[in-house]
Amino acid sequence: MVLACGWLWLAMMPAGAAENLPVIKPVMACAQLSTLSLSEKVGAPVTITSASVIQTAKGNFCKVAATIAPAIGIEVALPTEKWTQRFLQVGCGGLCGNINLTLSNASGCTPATNGEFTVAATNMGHSGSMMDASWAEDPQKRIDFAWRANHLTARLSKALVAAYYGQQPKYAYFMGCSDGGREALMEAQRYPEDFDGISAGAPAAFFQFQNSFYHGWNVAANLRPDGSAILLKDRLPVLHRAVLQYCPTLSGVEDGILQNPYACTFSANWVKQCDEKQQDKSDCLTREEITVAENLYRGAHDSAGNQFVPAGLPLGSELRWPVPDSASGHSVSEMMVLPALQSVLLPGGKRTITSIKDFPLNSHNFAAVAELAPLYNAANTNLHRYQQRGGKLIIWHGLADDSISPAFSIAYYRGVEKTLGAAAVNQFLRLFLLPGVAHCGNGEGYDQIDLLTPLMSWTEQGQAPEKIITGKLAASVKPQGMPPEPGASAEKQFHGLQRPSQPYATPAAAVTSTRPVWPYPYIARYTGKGAVNKAENYEPVKSSAYDRLTIGKPASDFIGPDNQKMYQVRDGKLAEK
Repeated sequence: MVLACGWLWLAMMPAGAAENLPVIKPVMACAQLSTLSLSEKVGAPVTITSASVIQTAKGNFCKVAATIAPAIGIEVALPTEKWTQRFLQVGCGGLCGNINLTLSNASGCTPATNGEFTVAATNMGHSGSMMDASWAEDPQKRIDFAWRANHLTARLSKALVAAYYGQQPKYAYFMGCSDGGREALMEAQRYPEDFDGISAGAPAAFFQFQNSFYHGWNVAANLRPDGSAILLKDRLPVLHRAVLQYCPTLSGVEDGILQNPYACTFSANWVKQCDEKQQDKSDCLTREEITVAENLYRGAHDSAGNQFVPAGLPLGSELRWPVPDSASGHSVSEMMVLPALQSVLLPGGKRTITSIKDFPLNSHNFAAVAELAPLYNAANTNLHRYQQRGGKLIIWHGLADDSISPAFSIAYYRGVEKTLGAAAVNQFLRLFLLPGVAHCGNGEGYDQIDLLTPLMSWTEQGQAPEKIITGKLAASVKPQGMPPEPGASAEKQFHGLQRPSQPYATPAAAVTSTRPVWPYPYIARYTGKGAVNKAENYEPVKSSAYDRLTIGKPASDFIGPDNQKMYQVRDGKLAEK
């Protein structure tokens, strides 16, 4: 059985990279799983609602649906014929509310595309759309969303595996992006024994400030006193062209993809300023629009110098900025931040916040959202327990992410190094930054990536990923899950179109070119020889320009060791244990 995965991985690693594990067959009928009593093993009341065999293009699975009290919905799909002793739990995006077993960033991986994993997913304790926040008015659901649902899903899944196959999985993995990336880091931080290998993509781990001050600033900094928006979507290409003219790619190739956007600091002088009376503004921005851009690049701050988020929107991401289509329109950031402020982020019950003007972005309100940072945030840099148990962690982030700043992932990685030391971190953690890639994919960069194979190889064979090969689809190919046209819901614009739930990965798509990505702080530079669209013609260069990224207070105070707490519901209210 060939376990190396697809063109992405084969470009850098020989076949047989992961451990060659024999197939284990079930020791009981699928339907029997519905009769099991697993509450004691899970540590909470479990109700198995169904257990039946489903047919898929990759063979049959025993699909189990269950609920862990009070309302954590779970699905687990167990291969009936070709389980190779691995368990994979997948994260959930947005504010979750649904169950989807889809595997992302694993399309090149043969065991994943062949349907050899037991796969599990959860709705995080509530049902609804990915942007629905009303569930958080129930304090227990806040705890379930913060960490409890994923932890108990892992325990229930392993109990089902043990019963169905007569043994525990040999290796357990977790993969997620966006909030799924936060969930991934939360597992490494709070429950290091749950998973052997974890992939955290574009993690929304600075949750309390991400969904308040980061997105709130995108709205507030773009408003006139009368409430109309200043910088609109049709003006963004002018800004993007100016950035690409003045900011070097650093790769040795003029392809419009910035290897390190932090090598540049935006200057108003980059952009031609429109004359007040000119009619045709297609090649210029007004002074008012330029000021908005300056503020959006910098991120939420105040006149006293307080920095409320690690950074603003990165250079190179301009074409996807969450600004409105019209002066009276609503941006994706606004559609995200208001429900979160109303129900999720602040202590107590639902708040009457109907516009960002109802929640000024100042130190007082920063302190208000900071109250629940020990509940929701996954910014605890003390990963000592995960390192000691031999776990492996890959964090990855698009450097043109318009939804979650890659500055957080950089700040978090630096924080783990500060807490544990660089030598210890090198044993179990890698950070990969993907130039030109947007939120969890898309963008102008190389976003076709298989992360499951290097994670498996590192976890099972001790082969740390020295680099990852990424690919780019032909311009005519629209990738699955690509966000629809502007004007769609915030859920679809930020999180893409939901793929059909299936417990296996789709085959890797053909790509027109490949590019290597080395771990932070290295970038790829063309050697000057051979085709520029082939990964083998690039070399790693350490980018000292990352040092220009500095994280100010109070944001920096919330990325550090041992900054999480346990919670319970007492007298109908959220309370610390």
